[in-house]
Amino acid sequence: MAAAVQRLRTSVAPMVRVTHPYFLRLTRLISPFGNHQLWTEMIHANAFSRAQMHLDPAKLSSKLPLHEIEEFSAGVVVQIASASPPDAHEAVRQLIRLGVRNINLNCGCPSRNVQMGSFGAIMMKTPQLVADVVDQMCTAARGTGCQISVKCRIGVDEDESPEFLQRFLSAVVGQRRHADELPVSIVLHARRAWLQGLSPKQNRKIPELNYERVHEMARRFTNTSFVINGGIDTVDSVVEHLAKVDGVMIGRKIGDDPWFLSQLDQHVYGIPAHAVPSPSDVLARYVRYGDEMHARYGARYSALSEPLYRLFAGRKNKALHIRLNEARSKAKRDAGLHQDAKYSVSFSELVLEAVHNAEMDLRQQQDSLESSGDVSHLPSKELHIAEA
Repeated sequence: MAAAVQRLRTSVAPMVRVTHPYFLRLTRLISPFGNHQLWTEMIHANAFSRAQMHLDPAKLSSKLPLHEIEEFSAGVVVQIASASPPDAHEAVRQLIRLGVRNINLNCGCPSRNVQMGSFGAIMMKTPQLVADVVDQMCTAARGTGCQISVKCRIGVDEDESPEFLQRFLSAVVGQRRHADELPVSIVLHARRAWLQGLSPKQNRKIPELNYERVHEMARRFTNTSFVINGGIDTVDSVVEHLAKVDGVMIGRKIGDDPWFLSQLDQHVYGIPAHAVPSPSDVLARYVRYGDEMHARYGARYSALSEPLYRLFAGRKNKALHIRLNEARSKAKRDAGLHQDAKYSVSFSELVLEAVHNAEMDLRQQQDSLESSGDVSHLPSKELHIAEA
């Protein structure tokens, strides 16, 4: 194994309907060593400048990982979207008041709804507007210790030329050369964004990856920190990119398998295997967190349960999914069939009962296979939900 690298050079990418606060808490329990930056889902700046979400604790808790901001502020990045310099300024100001120390501007999302709002990847076509938004974000952050970054693509539609990307980056970071100006870092997705004809999901797969273009920009803009993103899903590829850029962002691999973080902890950061939390420990800590979030903010059991489906795979996942859905439905009926009614059992009780019942289901599957003479029976560790 190579020498361990400096902390916070890997990050969990912002993913819609994935990197909500409950999932980010789960990642912190899997990897409690402070090695990885955790990015929130994209939040529109209007949520702060107009809707004043920062004054609504329940809504705020469903969008921002408050535990992580309090305990690990250096490792939390809140991503905002805005094409309005004043709105972006106010959002940064309010986020800093909440303890946020890293804020990113989304200039890479290609979805049609985002385009209709004139933010996301379409902003790469108006680099001066992006520069104006970033300038206001930096103004709000100056003197606070908060870091500002921009996440973008290597190109948009037909234009994936190095000249196009260089013009964009020059407008955003090239002018920030004075000593009193806050530096801006770049997170570069190594695919172009097609704004017409491809869905956001297709935009993550169909446009060809061009890692060399990211490396080229890092060599050109030597005073700017670059993080590479897009299709990186092995420890070896992470290590390879870390030799060429400042950081590596991993998305769907962690969304599908958050335990990949523990592999990075061991093989990139040098954490010994015996120090890595076990699935049973992670589960026990997460359900206690769920109880706290429900008691304090009224967090819904369905939202708290969702990350658990990513914690396990295969038969375990299927068995737990079925039993958790059943347990939530029963608890809701017992509470009077109202969505917002108080459940008759705690979140931890509900989950642990579901785990017990799921394990019983797995044992019954085992017995059925053995009685039929099927030699492809389940390994013993597959009979326990929270066992590695």
